Amino acid sequence: MIEEEAFRPEKEYKHLGYNQLSLRHAVSQAIGLNAPGGTIVLYVAGTAALLTFTFSKYPDGAFSIPLILLMALIVYSMMSYSSYEFSKYLSSSGGYYTFVANGLGRAAGLTTALSYISYQILSFTGFGILGFIGFAYAILPSIGITVPYVNILWIPVTVAFILFVSVLIYKGIKPSLKYVSYAILIEVIFFISSSIYLIGVNHASLTIKPFTAIPVGGNFFILLAMMVYAIGSFVGVGGSIPIAEETRDPKKNVPRSIIASILILGITIILASYAEVISWGYVNMSSFGTGAGIGAYPVLSIYKNGFAGLGVIPFVVLLIIVMNSFFTATVSLGTNASRVIFSLSREGVIPEKLSRTNLKGVPVYAIIFITVISIAIVLSTGIAFELLYPGKIIDALLYSSVFLLVLESPISYIVHILTNTSLHMYLKKKGMKTHVFRHIIIPGISSITLVGAIIAAVYFDLSAPYIYGVYGSLVWVVVIAITVVVMYTKYRKNLDNLGDFSL
Repeated sequence: MIEEEAFRPEKEYKHLGYNQLSLRHAVSQAIGLNAPGGTIVLYVAGTAALLTFTFSKYPDGAFSIPLILLMALIVYSMMSYSSYEFSKYLSSSGGYYTFVANGLGRAAGLTTALSYISYQILSFTGFGILGFIGFAYAILPSIGITVPYVNILWIPVTVAFILFVSVLIYKGIKPSLKYVSYAILIEVIFFISSSIYLIGVNHASLTIKPFTAIPVGGNFFILLAMMVYAIGSFVGVGGSIPIAEETRDPKKNVPRSIIASILILGITIILASYAEVISWGYVNMSSFGTGAGIGAYPVLSIYKNGFAGLGVIPFVVLLIIVMNSFFTATVSLGTNASRVIFSLSREGVIPEKLSRTNLKGVPVYAIIFITVISIAIVLSTGIAFELLYPGKIIDALLYSSVFLLVLESPISYIVHILTNTSLHMYLKKKGMKTHVFRHIIIPGISSITLVGAIIAAVYFDLSAPYIYGVYGSLVWVVVIAITVVVMYTKYRKNLDNLGDFSL
């Protein structure tokens, strides 16, 4: 085993615990952050519903969801290529902002840092917390469970959920990821095996049509537009990057984890989506993801009724796995956000207290900061939508979750655009050999796609609550830009060490 001293950087910085995690942990962190169970339930149905409402001329269009997801996977793989290349040279809890700072400079690095922290916390609250609560509120009445004090109970439940996750992260990264790794293994095996079963049961309906543009009348533009929103289905591929300095041999294991995550998530999510649309049936696609309660989640109806002879067992197992999927996502998201905040503090950009760790190398104050901010975001957003939709608590919680997810999407795109742009610059600075296709064309196509995604989000003028998130995101981007300008002009000395730390 390589000694810890071999990993010490040239400058004496505070550091996290080295050599705690294996490749298995790194892959689990990435897949856990993605939450395949939650993605299969929410993103597949959400993208289908958005397609149906936006392009009502094609009521069967959602049958092309597997193709849309495949396109999204290809684009996200291209987005991840720059991260894959960077992670072979730089290993830091600063993650993406360390990459960008070393390529484009400190102002771009700070922009990346603020954007990354923003979208991790927004995903933590929107997908992990409110996604969990909204999902629970939507399905419990459908399975005969009455929720008491329905309009207020969600508040103490969400606070307790956030505190529980924070305590688990505080206990140390290895214990939390040990749990996540076993949970993810069970989750992936369950969805792959059950999807194969569903495809086998519906073998008479098997068709290549879900991987074509036929369901949308051959209009490839519609597929591209929906692909923009489906990209979020694979967020998490780079989830191992901020835990690089806690991973053994990070310059090998982090790149490997990116490739493994793409393969595992791609197979699991696309296979599950194909099993869903085949089970639902082409002629029924107008109702796919557009119902209320359990009807808003087609996969639940499929698992409740599609396993002859097994009764409700697959359905119950699905519910447990999806609930746990939201939980593992919050653990992974909170872990990553705390590492990036720790890194910024360690390098003197933000107050030093946020980089203090306990004996296990856990950034305690960074975790407390995320806990407080997350509770504030969840409560303010949930209550705001409850006031906008009085008497419709389920809608309010689901809309608040969607609002935060739409809000974070363009911000996450900015992180990848800056990372893509940085790669060639970094290699040139270091005097390393560059390749036009791998280091310019692939990142360039990815960035152009992401810019198109941001433009499309505004151009389509989506109905509420989607459009609220788009407008909110534009405002937040302006806030980040102003913060960077102020820091770079008035507090430039604080940025002197930004991005310097790497193993």
